[in-house]
Amino acid sequence: CGNSSMSGDMYSAGYHSITNIDYSSVCISSMSARYSDCPSMTWHQMDVSQLSFPDASFDVILEKATLDSIMVEEKTPWEVSPQTACFIHKALTEV
Repeated sequence: CGNSSMSGDMYSAGYHSITNIDYSSVCISSMSARYSDCPSMTWHQMDVSQLSFPDASFDVILEKATLDSIMVEEKTPWEVSPQTACFIHKALTEV
């Protein structure tokens, strides 16, 4: 989710069933207030490593900088550690 206007822009473009997650409760609080006029947009403070959505909850996932933050310790995005590769695989297959 972050603090970009992407979710609001998508909502304005006609995509109304939008679920936003962020690790920061401050971000979620701020963004949910900013877009309080978008009733079908939901906001969840959640750790991407411990998502609590049932399997197959979403038709489409847009990832916007989550992998960047997960891979911050890696020397190159082309040769990630086995631990990071395992985490990315787990996160992507759970949704």
